[in-house]
Amino acid sequence: MKIVINSGKVYLNEPCSRCGSEKRVAKKWKETIPTLTGTTVVKHTQIVCMNDVCQMEADEVLLKEAKKRQDARAKKEENDALRKASILASANKTRRNTSRI
Repeated sequence: MKIVINSGKVYLNEPCSRCGSEKRVAKKWKETIPTLTGTTVVKHTQIVCMNDVCQMEADEVLLKEAKKRQDARAKKEENDALRKASILASANKTRRNTSRI
């Protein structure tokens, strides 16, 4: 079995934190990210639990967390837009009431 080392930690030798079964490498890919000084190649490895039921539960939890983050981001953008509109409205109202004498 090939061991995947990421940041000095061996992930495949550790049992699943949910069910205790072994883990396996499901997918590997490389991603090229542009930076200010050129590009950086990032290697990704997806490690999954061998127990299908446990992995499905973990995937559901990840989807719920992603949806929660997406909802929070959308709400923040909406609040930011309302705040900006309120600030602009109060600035326009203040400008009209000031005298230029």
